Amino acid sequence: MKRFLTLILTFLIAASLAFTVPVHVFAESSTQTTTDQQLYDNLADIGSIMKYITDNYIGDVTYDQLKEAALKGIFSSLDEYSTYFTKEEFKDFTKNTSGTFSGTGMVLTEKDGKIVVTSVLEGSPAEKAGIKSGYIIKAVNDKSVEGMNINDVVNMIIGDEGTKVKVTFDVGGSIKEFELTRQIIRVNPVSYKIIDGIGYIKIQEFNENTTSNITKALMYMDNNGINKIVLDLRDNPGGLLTEAVSVANFFVPKGVVLTVERKNGENEIYYSYLNNPKYKLAVLINGNTASAAEILAGAIQDTKAGILVGEKSFGKGTVQSVVPLPDGSGFKLTIARYKLPSGRYIDKQGLKPDIYVVNTQYTPSIKFNGTLKVGSRGNDVKILQKNLNILKFNAGPEDGIFGPKTANAVKELQKKAGLTPTGVFDKNTYDAMVKMLEELNNRDVQLDKAIEVLKKI
Repeated sequence: MKRFLTLILTFLIAASLAFTVPVHVFAESSTQTTTDQQLYDNLADIGSIMKYITDNYIGDVTYDQLKEAALKGIFSSLDEYSTYFTKEEFKDFTKNTSGTFSGTGMVLTEKDGKIVVTSVLEGSPAEKAGIKSGYIIKAVNDKSVEGMNINDVVNMIIGDEGTKVKVTFDVGGSIKEFELTRQIIRVNPVSYKIIDGIGYIKIQEFNENTTSNITKALMYMDNNGINKIVLDLRDNPGGLLTEAVSVANFFVPKGVVLTVERKNGENEIYYSYLNNPKYKLAVLINGNTASAAEILAGAIQDTKAGILVGEKSFGKGTVQSVVPLPDGSGFKLTIARYKLPSGRYIDKQGLKPDIYVVNTQYTPSIKFNGTLKVGSRGNDVKILQKNLNILKFNAGPEDGIFGPKTANAVKELQKKAGLTPTGVFDKNTYDAMVKMLEELNNRDVQLDKAIEVLKKI
């Protein structure tokens, strides 16, 4: 299944998982010739088949339709990042360079046939509405998106500034609807703050504004005497190679950052010119850290400029060239792969974190069906024991028997919640437990770990 990320703003940011090389243009009359007779024979065969179809097919079909279908088929036989675009598709694809968009501000991924929110942009309509990572899109303007590809879903959501779009989500099995008003979003992909004496910088993507905003973030850290930084690249789908290398020059010691290998053997090598790195780094990654973000994280890991914390990254290690065609269509073709300073390739492999940490979401799987106390038995008790153990109240074995140990765990929960410690699981205790689980969900254990590690350095 093809899997890639995209940014819903005014249009599809179609290069989200790929960094691209300079655009090449096909002229109307190419000077290139070929003597490959087999190629001409094959093209003649295809032309003959197309002529036979148009002469004999019972339905309506044009040469343009057949040509488009043939090109789609050719590119579908390559890797998942090589794609042929129709005129309209290519128009959408190439509208992603200004850094200013009109839309909802959701970052999406296509995963296992579902369109899933991976993050939302700060200040966007999606963030203001309370849309969260993990929400699954079920419908747009009451039209089901089941079976649709991510491009089509994007095209349903995009629109003019000030117009509204209704998006229906599956949120943990419950259906939620949001009516969002599209707005102009000027994307600053960098946010930063200081947490308990440790700098925190999040890069959402590598667009043309990234380096300038990283510069501001680091000036802020310097002015506050901060030299230990958590660099958050989670859910960063990539973007511009040049920006990733530029940012690497703030963190990666002098030497190779990246080598781009082409089929013809002509390699492009990108360098850092930083003589004396001054920051101690912990870099956060997850399964949605991809492409240019993996370049930066991988270079930091390979040069031991910092450690990686979190989960294995996406594994996007190839380079695409975007080629417009004279009729307004175009294509994206994988033309190279990259390797990191150590010489390793990560395509379809990803980066393995130095410290593996997962942010787990806990949901109270128990409904309040009545008071539970010493002597109670059954599945409700077993689920209660499980939730008490998640909250570190040590209810003992999750055996479904409400004994003294479970009662003591309930008392500890009640004390922490400011309730009378009776050891009886009543409605007030249930509500307190649910609140504690929600607070646990709001904890970012990956970030907590990164800060803990930096404090020890």
